[in-house]
Amino acid sequence: MENYIGKILGNRYEVKEIIGTGGMSVVYRAYDNIELKTVAVKILKEEFVANEEFRHRFKNESKAIAILSHPNIVKVLDVNFGEKLQYIVMEYIEGITLKDYIKLQRIVPWKEALHFATQILRALQHAHDKGVIHRDIKPQNIMVLQNGNIKVADFGIARFSRGETKTISEDGAIGSVHYISPEQARGEVTDARADIYSLGVVLYEMLTGKLPFQSDSAVSVALMQVQSEPMRPREVNAMIPVGLEQITLRAMQKRTRDRYQTAAEMLLDLDEFKRNPMIKFDYSFATGAAVVAAASYSGIAQTEADSEAQRAIAQERPSRQQTPYVRKSNLPGYRETEEEMVDESISRRKGNVTIPILITVLVLLIAGGCFLGINIYKNYFAPELIEVPKFVGEKYEDVIAKYGDTYRFEAQPEEVYNSEYPDGVVCKQSVNPGERIGKSKTILLSVAASGASLPVPKVVGFMYTDAESILKSNGFTIKVVPVQDDTKEEGYVLRSEPAENAMAAYRSEIVLYVVTKGKMVKVPKLLDMDEKTAKELCESVKLKFSATVGPSEKDKEGLVVKQSFEPDSEIAEGTVVEVIIGSGTPETKKASLSVVLPNDPSATPQLICYLNDVVVARQAVVLDDSELDLDIEGSGATNTFKIYLDTVLYMEGTIDFTVEPANVVVTKQNKWSSNKITVPPVEGSLLNEARQILNDSGFTNIKIIEREVSNYEPGEVITQLPIYDGSTKLSPDSEITLIVAKAVVTAQASTQATTNQSQDVQ
Repeated sequence: MENYIGKILGNRYEVKEIIGTGGMSVVYRAYDNIELKTVAVKILKEEFVANEEFRHRFKNESKAIAILSHPNIVKVLDVNFGEKLQYIVMEYIEGITLKDYIKLQRIVPWKEALHFATQILRALQHAHDKGVIHRDIKPQNIMVLQNGNIKVADFGIARFSRGETKTISEDGAIGSVHYISPEQARGEVTDARADIYSLGVVLYEMLTGKLPFQSDSAVSVALMQVQSEPMRPREVNAMIPVGLEQITLRAMQKRTRDRYQTAAEMLLDLDEFKRNPMIKFDYSFATGAAVVAAASYSGIAQTEADSEAQRAIAQERPSRQQTPYVRKSNLPGYRETEEEMVDESISRRKGNVTIPILITVLVLLIAGGCFLGINIYKNYFAPELIEVPKFVGEKYEDVIAKYGDTYRFEAQPEEVYNSEYPDGVVCKQSVNPGERIGKSKTILLSVAASGASLPVPKVVGFMYTDAESILKSNGFTIKVVPVQDDTKEEGYVLRSEPAENAMAAYRSEIVLYVVTKGKMVKVPKLLDMDEKTAKELCESVKLKFSATVGPSEKDKEGLVVKQSFEPDSEIAEGTVVEVIIGSGTPETKKASLSVVLPNDPSATPQLICYLNDVVVARQAVVLDDSELDLDIEGSGATNTFKIYLDTVLYMEGTIDFTVEPANVVVTKQNKWSSNKITVPPVEGSLLNEARQILNDSGFTNIKIIEREVSNYEPGEVITQLPIYDGSTKLSPDSEITLIVAKAVVTAQASTQATTNQSQDVQ
């Protein structure tokens, strides 16, 4: 492999050092002598330059990213596809990979994982809307910046969702085996839902610190992706909220129809969870291992480094202990002879006649024993049963006072947050009224809470770590008051304020008086300090430090905006001081957007709402001249929104979230047209010719985006959006976007264009 350090590429990029390597390329840090800034240059390895397949994949990556422009996606600045040298120039990212971040954190706090996942989904939604599927989402391809922002990189095996999608077996490309979707593992055609699955695995790893499937063999991991169910995240980390676990598992469903269908759909659930971390969604998942036919194993493809594993998996057959009987004829590439079919039929009949008789006798014996045992138990050993009254409609505190000595209760207020019942009233019970149960059985009571109040769970007598977990899972925050007590062990909770069963505001602070044996120290003032300084100050007085990123004004970005203990309060040495580091993005607010639908009852288009080019709402509508109200969440003063009916831009405007209520201004209102025409192909045409073709077809709303790319004639159309697939039909006023090659006007670029390709490297 040639080393490019110290060389200049294209009379412009001075290569400084290697910053990363992959299976087919090497990434260098370089300096752009024209723009006077540091860039990253990804160079295809020399041994792959002559390989048409690798050149195609490398060029496909640049084509995929060239049409993408999103703050959470690494930008491509320049490309070169010469016969001896191929490279992509990208923005240089100061940060670490999400994989390295997970290793440092071990388990990423769920709020931080939520922050990361939201940004990744926004990047994926933008890519999917442009017709690009990443196909290799993994923490190694995601960069974490110092301010907590995310950048998705490495579209090396990306595919366009229309026109260019292939099965994996056609080109051998596959994502990393620990993160690939089941359909990728089987070698099937993939769509945007494959990226959703991979993100689900990334979210699982952030929340638990572990991969859902691990084995010494890449083949085994791929098989697990197809046939096995992961351990539930909360079984690994009990601090994960139920709603976030549900979101993670839905993203990781084996069948594509059971997953989130779009990144926007998953974002909507994440937004619901952000608004109410106690939410439980109304879907459930299978937890047992799925039984998969042997034929499904054979299509699993492997990465470039696993060619031997790929051969092994092609021969993989399930053992009799693990899977049901599978005919040889079900295995790929096998033809069963007539003699084998006869032999198999005879062998399956031999010796099997007596088995049904033995099974029947055994079942009768077991049934008789069970009947006898039940009667003996009922007559001599059954516990005293008591009838359960109706608790629904009564106040939780009254139920405890009236029935607490007779029944065992456990409150589950998180299940009914924002219930229709008044605060503190029981609205659901796990055992129906009139049923008879033993006194030892626990009855779960769901308590209504509109956000004003919840019952405080029992924590007195628990150790602090357990009490903390219980309170946080019920939506409370915690303040610890250390107490010296020689009669109790360290960490023992002496009392709480408010006390057990008292009603307290959702997300309010519960004060715990906890036994400490250590020395007491004063908490320093950390507000407005940067993270490094605040951490050093805490450690100087022997306090532990934990930081998470949260909303803040722009001028507070990177500074402490909140600390868990008041300055100068006394706490025990070794106590964790939690702080919020400002993200520079204000807390989100809601805006109400009213959309008057056109009158065309025969049409039922999808209404799609974009906020700053990110989908925030999507629903089917009937065009009946009615008014539709949309609640849009955002922050800041300068936001743009666009409303599409299918692909027709119907309305656009601006939103200022900094005022109360948010100020919505409609700047453009277009007419709806149900007349649709086929979009013609214009890729490869010059701009004027492309305009003429589109105009002749009836399209006049044409948007031009220029990109500086090599190996394209100035003015040549690189890509059109929507991408031509021969069947797409749009209304005449729909926007058609053309990505056009931009003429290179610099002297250096001009010299490069007339220089032999072999002189690209000096």
